[in-house]
Amino acid sequence: MTEIIEITGVSNPNNSKWQPYQGEEIISLIKHKGFVDSTGTINPTGDRVIDETFKILEMCGDPNEHACVETGLVIGYVQSGKTLSFTSLTALANDNQYQIVIIIAGTSIPLSEQSYERMKKDLQVETRFDRKWTIIKNAGTLEDRDTIEMKLEQWADLNFPNENCSTLLITVMKNGTRLNNLTSILRGLQLEGVPTLIIDDESDQASLNTRARANARTGNDVNEGEASTIYRRINELRSVFPHHTFLQYTATPQANLFINIMDRLSPNFIKLLTPGDGYTGGNVFFIENPHLVKAIPTNEIPTNQNPIHEPPESLLYSLKIFFLGVVVGEIKRDQRNRSMMVHPSRLTNSQNIFFHWIRNVCESWKRLLQSSDLSDQAEKNLLLEEFKEAYVDLKLTVDDLTDFEELATSRLLHAIKNTRIMEVNASRGRTPEIRWSDFYSHILIGGQAMDRGFTVEGLTVTYMPRPLATGQVDTTLQRARFFGYKGSYLGFCRVWLDQNNIEAFRAIIEHEEDVRSRLEEFDVNNKHLNEWDREAVLDKILNLTRSNILFNDIDRDYFGNEWFIIHAPHDTDSLIPYNKKIISDFTSNHIASFSTDIGHIERTDLQKHLRAELSLSECIQRLLNKLKFTRESDSRTYSSLRGVINGFAEENPNETCLIYLISSKIESGQIVQKIRQRRLNQNDAIQQLFQGEQPTSNGRLKKGEVYPGDRNIKNDDKVTIQIHHLNLTDVNSYEIVDENGNPLYEDLMSIAVWIPERIGIDIIRQPDNI
Repeated sequence: MTEIIEITGVSNPNNSKWQPYQGEEIISLIKHKGFVDSTGTINPTGDRVIDETFKILEMCGDPNEHACVETGLVIGYVQSGKTLSFTSLTALANDNQYQIVIIIAGTSIPLSEQSYERMKKDLQVETRFDRKWTIIKNAGTLEDRDTIEMKLEQWADLNFPNENCSTLLITVMKNGTRLNNLTSILRGLQLEGVPTLIIDDESDQASLNTRARANARTGNDVNEGEASTIYRRINELRSVFPHHTFLQYTATPQANLFINIMDRLSPNFIKLLTPGDGYTGGNVFFIENPHLVKAIPTNEIPTNQNPIHEPPESLLYSLKIFFLGVVVGEIKRDQRNRSMMVHPSRLTNSQNIFFHWIRNVCESWKRLLQSSDLSDQAEKNLLLEEFKEAYVDLKLTVDDLTDFEELATSRLLHAIKNTRIMEVNASRGRTPEIRWSDFYSHILIGGQAMDRGFTVEGLTVTYMPRPLATGQVDTTLQRARFFGYKGSYLGFCRVWLDQNNIEAFRAIIEHEEDVRSRLEEFDVNNKHLNEWDREAVLDKILNLTRSNILFNDIDRDYFGNEWFIIHAPHDTDSLIPYNKKIISDFTSNHIASFSTDIGHIERTDLQKHLRAELSLSECIQRLLNKLKFTRESDSRTYSSLRGVINGFAEENPNETCLIYLISSKIESGQIVQKIRQRRLNQNDAIQQLFQGEQPTSNGRLKKGEVYPGDRNIKNDDKVTIQIHHLNLTDVNSYEIVDENGNPLYEDLMSIAVWIPERIGIDIIRQPDNI
């Protein structure tokens, strides 16, 4: 009988759906993957994987319920081990009596085969005596249907030993025909009360509706209008299961997060995966170790305007770095493979050019290195000097690097001779399989086939002159095959990119971490994702994702070197006294910090202000976070503004902020603030909050000499908050009254906030996606 270990605790903590069990399948998998210490006990990494897997499954459908439909999103990092996560989830689902697990994986045959073989190997399907798994690849035949039906009948038979029941594990290629075949054989089967997991690997690729934007423009509702093929097939597959959870796995969730929240594939919950020890992602390469990233000179990048007819110097240098690393690896025998990836463009013609360049260069180097001809000696010595330059570069990042004289022997020649050079594309009909065990070192030249989902074993050197093009975050990030678990050999790693891509990756890393930080509370507390404001940091050089899957428009704002002004502080009557009290309490608590900013002797009382320099964090917590403004044009931007300032304050806890109480003074120990009159425009918003310069032109005094204007009452380098005390009039400057003739919009408060350039940041928002 299978041993079941219940993870005890409070029933449904943190809004979880149910409490799964941890049984022998998940334990066996984790141990099989080597996450154990010397005593055979699961180590901290294995414990982390189990814990994260448990937290995912507890948000999926309870297998003890008769019907349930859930949609979740699981986010990892590129090359960080998402496959291990959903394999572990599959094992834990087996422990908890899930009868079917479907894995949609791979838009190409090699990637689909890779997923199938990995699942079969990791779950030890073919090397075990029991029948806990029945694995089927691309199910679609009558024999497949019979197998599925028989296995489900065993689950339904109360007299059949439960421990002999098999979880059906079905892997299916992400292809319209394959998905339709699977759905067709499932229709008509008794699937009520059959708990099912559907896992969509690389879920932002091909799965979402590429007709969403077109549907929005033609006036269709979210789930009406045209549907792209794979999107339609996935929804058809889901429709046959009354009890299922659809889990989207990806490292680039931009599309999943910003599709319309009413879309059938919009996730309800989110889970963030943590990479294991030794993971080297964007932060490691671009922030912590920027010397590992090299800029390809513009004149060495082939374009229509800059045709190149011989291998660029930067490519030659990258090859030398790589081959020296190969020699060291063979001496130390510390890796199963060493690989180099060359990604010139998506065009196979360009890839073929680089392939021939590299092959010809290697042939030339082999000839020179094995030549004893005196006429070759000078050129041979020059080549070895160039390798020595690359060696000096490596020595900066590799401790205890083997002496160059030991590397530059026949070992170097053998490394070049025995490196497999391959084009990885479908130019010959089908993308070739890389047989990693045949050779220690590989140089792979390709394009799209080496993007998403493609794993390069032992990758140390990447050469990618491919241009940034549209700068889509998800597409660009998925090219980062050089991320991964390289901690033990990071010093041998180098990445060559053009300058635009280097800047883009730095901006993408900021965006990626910002998104994860905004989602963290939804992960930890299992909050419904519909409550998440669709907003994130995104540099203007980048686009979020492909526009055709976005039903709702994306707005962009830049916060930096400008004023943010509340234009409708009167929008909600009840908030007028509320905001006034918040400001009164805040300023009263800090009255001792205020002093008069008198300025020029001819300033009027309206041009004299109180000024205080306070902790930025205090101003955020006690003032900005408490004030409320409801006009949509104000509230959306105000929310983003607070996010920008909050993020800056968290990174700079000692930062201060300037507060100006406009037209104010202190009398008898009390703050007295004069009321200014401001006119509303035809949109019922303050037409002009700021008072201008005085004098307004040059004369006896220079323009602005007496008063520089409200707009210049700030410190250019600090967050500055102006607090204004106002009476509002209509467009003709008449008093605004209610039906009883009582004045409205008198004695109210508004603010303006200056964001300095040094904390400036680009924000994207999707305000209509609610």
